[in-house]
Amino acid sequence: MGSTKRAWVPVVSVFVAFAVLAVSLPTWAEYEFYDYSYGIDPDQEIIPPTGFERRMTKLGRGLQNILLGWAEIPVTWHKKLEDGRSLSYLVGVAPVLGLTRAVMRTTTGVYEIVTFTTSDPEVNFRPILEPEYLF
Repeated sequence: MGSTKRAWVPVVSVFVAFAVLAVSLPTWAEYEFYDYSYGIDPDQEIIPPTGFERRMTKLGRGLQNILLGWAEIPVTWHKKLEDGRSLSYLVGVAPVLGLTRAVMRTTTGVYEIVTFTTSDPEVNFRPILEPEYLF
């Protein structure tokens, strides 16, 4: 008796699965089988970021540089370890390099937070340090 009451569940499940597939199929066709014979490159259709988005990116980069500037010390030590430097270099020089980069990253973060509202779009929104983000 209990199984006849739920006989509709598999039918509805199959119907829902086909409906989802039917709705998503045109999306797959648009991106998987894009016809380039029209001379339209989909990569060129990307809308450039607005001024507000650039400002928020700069603000976020500045906050990240302030909060994670101290992490340059272990990151620099680890990079020098992977380069195969000697133990004396790792103990004496790598922490000083890391500390220098930490101070640079933190002060750059302060600068970016203070100047993120400046409206010179050609120069103002480019990252100052490389890599742009520490992690």
